[in-house]
Amino acid sequence: MRKILLGPGAGTVAADDLDHPVRSVGVAIEHDDHTRVSLSGVTATESGLAAQTHAVLRDVEAVLGDAGGSFDDVVRMRWDVEADSLDRESEASIHEACAEFFEAPHYPATSIVGVASVLGEAPVLELSVDAEVPEDDWLVDAFVGEDREELSADAAREMLTGETEPGTENE
Repeated sequence: MRKILLGPGAGTVAADDLDHPVRSVGVAIEHDDHTRVSLSGVTATESGLAAQTHAVLRDVEAVLGDAGGSFDDVVRMRWDVEADSLDRESEASIHEACAEFFEAPHYPATSIVGVASVLGEAPVLELSVDAEVPEDDWLVDAFVGEDREELSADAAREMLTGETEPGTENE
């Protein structure tokens, strides 16, 4: 198996014998039929939660691209947001930004957690992402409702957004 460090590395440890970066933005692990990408603690220095959210998502997009993937491949996200900045308005701001980067039905499992603080001078949030970049295209199904009805990707897209795949017609 091959392990690939992603990003420039960041952070230092206050020790005489360790004055270089000791962590990376993420790691990609190559498997036979997919690449697993894990990003942790992605932050931005822009002013304000909305600007930081967009900057973090752009950075994640670039790193996923470096690993051969896209937002379609993200399976889990965890937003850690400073509790003083976390409310329904900030939650809506994060969701609005995500809507610019993610397309139905490729929505990842997502949580937003309030934390005491985020490391650094300016960040009020940080993002951790897990992605699975397949060698082939995704085959997407959705299970919804009380009876866990199975839907195709197109039917799930229409249910979630009211829109069909470009080039197809609503029935």
